[in-house]
Amino acid sequence: MFAGIRASLPRGTFALAAVRFMLYLGVQASYFIGIIGTLTYQLHAGTGDIAMAVGLFNLFIIAGNTAGGSLLDTRGPRAHTAVALGVAVVSSALFQAAGGSVAAVLAMSAAFGFATGVGYAYLSAYPAYLSDDAEQRKRMNAIMSVVSNVAVVVGPAVGGIIATFLPSQRVFAFTAVLSALALVPAGALLRRIGASARAGERERGDSQGPEGSTLADSARTVFAAPSLALLFWVGVLAYAGYGAFDPLESLYYRDVLQVDISWMGWLSSAAGLGSVVGALAAMRVPRRWVNVRTLMLLIAFEGAACVLYVGTSHVGCAVAGQLLLGCAFGMVTPLQHTLVQMHAPLHLLGRVNSVMNAGFSGAGAVPLFAAPVLAHLFGVQGVLIGASCVVLLVPLIVMVARRSEISRLVTGESA
Repeated sequence: MFAGIRASLPRGTFALAAVRFMLYLGVQASYFIGIIGTLTYQLHAGTGDIAMAVGLFNLFIIAGNTAGGSLLDTRGPRAHTAVALGVAVVSSALFQAAGGSVAAVLAMSAAFGFATGVGYAYLSAYPAYLSDDAEQRKRMNAIMSVVSNVAVVVGPAVGGIIATFLPSQRVFAFTAVLSALALVPAGALLRRIGASARAGERERGDSQGPEGSTLADSARTVFAAPSLALLFWVGVLAYAGYGAFDPLESLYYRDVLQVDISWMGWLSSAAGLGSVVGALAAMRVPRRWVNVRTLMLLIAFEGAACVLYVGTSHVGCAVAGQLLLGCAFGMVTPLQHTLVQMHAPLHLLGRVNSVMNAGFSGAGAVPLFAAPVLAHLFGVQGVLIGASCVVLLVPLIVMVARRSEISRLVTGESA
């Protein structure tokens, strides 16, 4: 089976997967425990400080994603790789001095968010440099989701082990080392995509007029394509529901589930395990199901899993909810990226993905301002349940309200 999968993938896929895995493993080991865990357990910060940290992280992910997408489109993969790995190493190394105060953690959260955003193009855009075949891209995106979600399983567990014996910000030393080691597969990847990169440069050089070089041009590309526009707005509304989780999730663990800091790692790992299963299942999805309707059904399933995750005070239910949530997410991510790559031109793909992810991250950041106030009024668990219902209901409402448009899009995507 593995030999058959390998034969159906273009050369360079596993080098790309290795770069993504090493960078994202560091992010997963460090973000939740190194930033949120340090604030919650070591500095005893309140919901306002945690919301600020998450807000800065998401804001600078948008900035990094925008910078990385523009760099990839205008300068190519070689320049993008040098910057992406460089800022990952530097931001992680600087975090070793950030454990003493809330202000220092907030500053480093911004720097780490920028580095995370720059590296996102490996997941969202690079598969299009290796192949223009839709079936191969679907399989590549599924492989990328598999390795990303293995990182979600392994990273928090490694972070939890490190935080058991050392101050929680030490997880960033592990991240710095991984980012430096990623230079090895990155070199192999750049050799494989040289021809595609040169083709993309010719396409950029031949492009004229309003489809040019600015982020606004890329936004127009997104909204001019009905499939991309629908994907954008459904994602924005759903991510607005997820936004309440970041500042409150660690408090839910501490005050509702009443577990220690290591459970932040174990529960995240459960979601990662489910995501691996979901991503593997995505490789078997028939081509005719690669469409926006399938995507919205999976987002609704994510919402239902969220309700199970936060709806009780029992750790067993939380674990089951995380497993199911991860499974749905593992299928959503490769499907979303395949749809974007189907509809966006290669020479704008980095910036189109920047527009999409800026919308998603921005929507996720909006509830950060309201979450502390709502938690004071309705309790941490009440807010999380309400946010889960938003994720569940938004795609279902859209499917009913715009069923004719969705049917036309599905027909076109299946052709």
